[in-house]
Amino acid sequence: MSDKLAKTIQRFQSKIDSGSFYEAHQTLRTITNRYVKAKQYPEARDLLYQGATILIQNKEYASASDLIIYLVQIYEEEELKVTDKDAKLKLIELISSLPNNDPSLNDLAKASITWSQKSQGCKNFGDNDLHHLFGSKFIQAAEGENIDYEQKVKIFAVAELHLVLGTFESVPIYVNFLVGTARANPDADQGALLARAVLNYAYLKNIKFVQEAKSLFLRSVNIEAEAEAVGNVQYFERKPLLNFVQLLIEVLQKDPQTNGQKFRKLYDHYKSILKERELLAPVEYLGKLYFNLNIGNSNNQGGLMANLMGGLFK
Repeated sequence: MSDKLAKTIQRFQSKIDSGSFYEAHQTLRTITNRYVKAKQYPEARDLLYQGATILIQNKEYASASDLIIYLVQIYEEEELKVTDKDAKLKLIELISSLPNNDPSLNDLAKASITWSQKSQGCKNFGDNDLHHLFGSKFIQAAEGENIDYEQKVKIFAVAELHLVLGTFESVPIYVNFLVGTARANPDADQGALLARAVLNYAYLKNIKFVQEAKSLFLRSVNIEAEAEAVGNVQYFERKPLLNFVQLLIEVLQKDPQTNGQKFRKLYDHYKSILKERELLAPVEYLGKLYFNLNIGNSNNQGGLMANLMGGLFK
């Protein structure tokens, strides 16, 4: 950091120490604007990073969030890519330090993911690490106290999308929430909860994550029924949907050239329970996606994930 920048940060810190938070924030923004106009992007980034860090330490989260969003805007103007490790790590560090229920997180998620989508390899859904970060924070917010059911559902819907698009470390966070839901609601359909994770990961053809989700769920959830183990499947006499989800995983990871017929038989056998649980459409879509089977309304389901992602970035 240059001497000039260090002195600016010093003056900023002095204003913070005297309680002049608004003035400090606005002054820092003005100075940053000058650096940006002069295309002195590294200096602008340093200033925003240091300023946001100090504001977070003083629990001035709204002002800190404003500076973080400005930092992302500079990343875009400078055409920095998410592959720039220093830029990405500093962004993750700052956002991680914000409270999980901070109202700015939605805007930060949109800005950060949109920025990351401009990088090669992230163009479809954005950077996995950023999705993991936001998914982890939103899921913790959903688990917080004084959250009513309606709020919890809304927050979880956003958290779920991020976690599905996250990293391998996102899987246990996602599954643990589903397990917690099953434990808190003994009458809940455990098969429907597991299906949620399996179908989401299967849409992305992420069989590794599908298998991990199944393994973690069955190991953690309290299933008061004896199971008969056959290969990788635990059969439950009175839990047909849980059986279906496990069998679906077995079929999806086999050779698509030879397993299309098995998928069709599985679908036909469990069709009534799938219809009852409103799972026909997503399962039909998987038949089209993996085996090119035209069953039900599968042709109308091609935009399932696109529709979900559209909701995320509104």
